[in-house]
Amino acid sequence: MQTTKRKNIANILIAFVLMLFIAMPASAQGIAEVWLGKATEKLQNKGTEISFRINEEGVRISGKLLMDGQKFIYDTEEMKIWYDGTTQWTLQMGSGYNELYINNPTPEEQQAINPYQLLSSYKDNFTATDGGEKNLNGKLAHMVKLQANDESAELGSINIYITNDGTLSLLELIAPDDRTYKIEVRSMRNGLTFPKDAFTYPAKDYPADEVIDLR
Repeated sequence: MQTTKRKNIANILIAFVLMLFIAMPASAQGIAEVWLGKATEKLQNKGTEISFRINEEGVRISGKLLMDGQKFIYDTEEMKIWYDGTTQWTLQMGSGYNELYINNPTPEEQQAINPYQLLSSYKDNFTATDGGEKNLNGKLAHMVKLQANDESAELGSINIYITNDGTLSLLELIAPDDRTYKIEVRSMRNGLTFPKDAFTYPAKDYPADEVIDLR
C-alpha cells in the first residue's frame, strides 16, 4: 500500500511539471493563468532538474526529477523511474531486492501510470483560481489553486506556490478525503542539456533481481 501511494505521488509530481510545459502563456486571461505562465517560462528552456522533498503523513522522501519534454527521470532511494518517450522502466527497491517493471504505456495507460495525457491540459480537468500572496517560512509566494472538475477524481485539488520570479516553491496535493501531501521544491535548474541516453534505464548501474516485462 505504501509503495502504491508513493508511486501515485510520483505520478502527480511528474504529471504536474509536464503539465506546466504546455500551460497557458503569461498573456492568458486571469491572474491564476498569469502565474502558471510565469512558472511555465521557467521550465520551457531545454532540460530541467528539480530537487524535491515529499512530506507524506510525517515521512519525508527526498529526490530529484530530471525532465526534457515528455522524457523524465524520477529518482528517490526507494523508487526510480526512467521514461524515454516510448518505454518506461520502474525500479522498486527494498530489503536488498530490486524489481524492475518495463512497459510501453499507451495514452490510456499513461493516465494511471504517468498521467501526462490526463493532465496535459489542466483546463480540461481543473479550474484554476487565484489564492493571493502567502508567507512560506518568511518568504512571499503567490498561490494558485487547481480544483478538480470531476468530483470522483483521485486528487481533489492542488495548491501551487510560485515565487515572484516564477519558481515553483511548494505543491500541496489534497485528496477528496482531505489527506494532504506536501511537495517542497528545494531547488530548480533549467536550460540544461542531457546526454542522449540519459532517460534510458542504466542496467549496469542499477541491476534488477527480477524483471517484469509488460510490453
